[in-house]
Amino acid sequence: MIRFNLKKIIVAAIVSMAGTIGVFADGNVGQFGSDPKISDLALIYAGNTHRPSWTKDDLTPYVTHRYADGSEDWFFDGFLFLEFSHGDVQFQNGSGLNPATQSDWTWLLDQFFAPDMKLDALDKLISDKKQTLGEPPLRHKVVISCCAPSKNKNGEWSRSIWGTAYGKSLRFISKNDRISAVKWYIDEILARWEAAGFKNIDLEGVYWIEEGLFSNGDIMAEINDYIHSKGLRSYWIPYYSNNQKYWSQWKDTYNFDMCYIQPNYAFLDNNGAEKPFSLLTETVDAAKNYGMGLELEFETQAKSNALHEVNPTLHQHINDYMDVFDEKGVFDKAGIAYYSGTQGFIHMDKSTDPVDHATIDRMARFVAARQKARRDNAAINDVTTDQVTIATTGDGCITLAADTCCHDISGRLLYTGAGSFACESGLYIVSDRRGNSMKLFVK
Repeated sequence: MIRFNLKKIIVAAIVSMAGTIGVFADGNVGQFGSDPKISDLALIYAGNTHRPSWTKDDLTPYVTHRYADGSEDWFFDGFLFLEFSHGDVQFQNGSGLNPATQSDWTWLLDQFFAPDMKLDALDKLISDKKQTLGEPPLRHKVVISCCAPSKNKNGEWSRSIWGTAYGKSLRFISKNDRISAVKWYIDEILARWEAAGFKNIDLEGVYWIEEGLFSNGDIMAEINDYIHSKGLRSYWIPYYSNNQKYWSQWKDTYNFDMCYIQPNYAFLDNNGAEKPFSLLTETVDAAKNYGMGLELEFETQAKSNALHEVNPTLHQHINDYMDVFDEKGVFDKAGIAYYSGTQGFIHMDKSTDPVDHATIDRMARFVAARQKARRDNAAINDVTTDQVTIATTGDGCITLAADTCCHDISGRLLYTGAGSFACESGLYIVSDRRGNSMKLFVK
């Protein structure tokens, strides 16, 4: 009888996955940061009046991509829902608006969880697309932004009541009250997510909305510890220039799990001039030195509009990002977040300029290759114990040892016992009679 060694199975799985997901960034200078659950994270600005409603139609160019030849494939596997302000209130410091109160924070959560929009629309759209595209390479993940306690316009913490949580009236003049307010918000995210019962998306983490920590750096480590206590990961996307005092400490001091750095090469400066190409390469080098991921950036509105028909030079910056990311190994090793302004991929999808479509086609191919490589490398292709092969996969087939059975991901029993069986491309579960199981992917 073949004896299965569960410890060896687990070790083999970890070794197989390590090449793609990388190691957590702390203590690994000289290595890009990569998130273990999200390959490509799209930023979705949602809530303010000038944003899309984020219906299924709005989200389609982010969930799938239609190439110039008419073919369609899955696109981003991760989605960050965030917002900076609404009306005359701000959800962060630095906007020069009034500090948001508890009712404003509640309003934002209402926006994120509104029926048939945003999160709900994303879940339903993925379900629709599975009918034609099958299962995605990676399960879709969501990160939700956390409101930051904000100061008055005079730069001082308010003594007014922000709201009530845990049986106490909270005021931002108190550090402990600021921590309590954020913990309340995180609890609300979790409660609403549980109540929503989404089928196709998982809540992976919480994002800190401030890109510099000049106001709330003193509470950040405790907030991230609280996020971790809830089984979630903490995310941050700081800007590169004049911000090193914060991003250089992203892990050791502030306790974030994943940090993507913004080059900001995509945007014109205050005088309308382009940023130097060296800014992009310097930021990539800093990301590698400090164990961070990267943000790929463009927008299709305002003065930095990068639609090809509007500004061919800024449009080329999108390809500059891809060229540098390709040459420096970002696409191979790093986690990547994608900033496209308010609705960049919607505008690119609707553009009548073939250059716009060619550029996003190129981006989508990089994304597809990254996700399929991660999926394939995470699969356990060969698992052995005491020189005896338990199961192997090859192109279009799976080979099972004795005393095993194979199910598809829906739980349907397909094959039992020793033998080689033809399979369609996809994920399968192999188990034995002693309760051990493992996942395998057939190409």
